[in-house]
Amino acid sequence: MTRTYRMKVRAERHADTRRRILEAAVHLHRTGDAQRITITEVAKLAGVERPTVLRHFHDRISLLMACTFGDPVPAQHAADWAREPNPEARLALALTEQYAWYRRNRPALQQLEALTDDRLSASREAKQALRNRAYEVLSRGWAVDEADRPRLLMAIRHAFEFWSWFSLAESGVADEDAVTFMVDVVRDVESRWSRSALTGADGG
Repeated sequence: MTRTYRMKVRAERHADTRRRILEAAVHLHRTGDAQRITITEVAKLAGVERPTVLRHFHDRISLLMACTFGDPVPAQHAADWAREPNPEARLALALTEQYAWYRRNRPALQQLEALTDDRLSASREAKQALRNRAYEVLSRGWAVDEADRPRLLMAIRHAFEFWSWFSLAESGVADEDAVTFMVDVVRDVESRWSRSALTGADGG
């Protein structure tokens, strides 16, 4: 019984230490210069030694990844988005959630997205699988021919990319306006097809 209790206490302390380290890392990445944040700074804010941080997170990359894991990616909400019957409203809802997530996690994502480390492959593949399911949901209901659907999906994918949002944010565009702009971009694909179909019908 005593041994079981000690193991439970040890596990709770381990979990608490990991939580404090992660909270410190998230705080520093959201409030400081993410490019200059070090393991030592994270350890100091968490109230632990540097080796303790490295026991929980092997390196800076694993710590960066953990900073976003605690904030579920919006693509997990694709089933909720599907309940909105209007494709434009559905896309606006999805982009609003996605851009808010990008803004919250911008410092860590800016570094992670620029990395080519092989250790990120599994994480990126899992994220892409979620995104692909979300794209399928978001592509429903638009008035485009099947031949033009790849262009529609391309526009939706572009709207969801971190760097697409980042370029607008860097230009001082508010997230609400960025959502409106990207919905207009996707709508333009639909409009172009509608005009082309109408022209073809008139020509016939």
